[in-house]
Amino acid sequence: MVESWEAGGGRSPVVAPEHLLAPRRQIEAAVAAALAELPPHGRWITVTVEDPDDDDLVYALALVVRDRTTAAEVAAHLGVPVTEPAVIGWASEWVVSARYRGSAAGTSVSPTTDPAELAVDLADWLQTFLADDFISDPVPPCPGHPHPMRPVVHERKPWWTCPRDSGLIRPWPAQVTDQS
Repeated sequence: MVESWEAGGGRSPVVAPEHLLAPRRQIEAAVAAALAELPPHGRWITVTVEDPDDDDLVYALALVVRDRTTAAEVAAHLGVPVTEPAVIGWASEWVVSARYRGSAAGTSVSPTTDPAELAVDLADWLQTFLADDFISDPVPPCPGHPHPMRPVVHERKPWWTCPRDSGLIRPWPAQVTDQS
């Protein structure tokens, strides 16, 4: 349940940690799928999914209240069951951080993003992160070309494509689905 600030300087969490588990699993599944597609460097990247901080949760709460968003509406959008207390976690932006060879970067994501789109967005971000860290090998390499393949969503599934001719090369072997 959403809790409020307590009088006297102490406070309760805006959302109990157990109500953040389903959106966290959604993001972590997308991260795992993206990392699995970036060998061998994907094994060496440390990726952390951080819970939204209290300010972000309060902001999400305000949006949910303002828009009168219900758990049923969020569940219909996601296609999975959502409890009323978990709506705030689903409505929040989450920070994903990556570390590799002393470099670090972060991005924010929404767990309500389609799972395939979320995985593709994270793979694209991680490819850029690796390129910025001066990885000279294309990750993953495009067959017969000196550049990496680019992730795209095709028929609601993640695929790799050639950026030169926009041709589909192969689907991702890992199934990216709702983890809630």
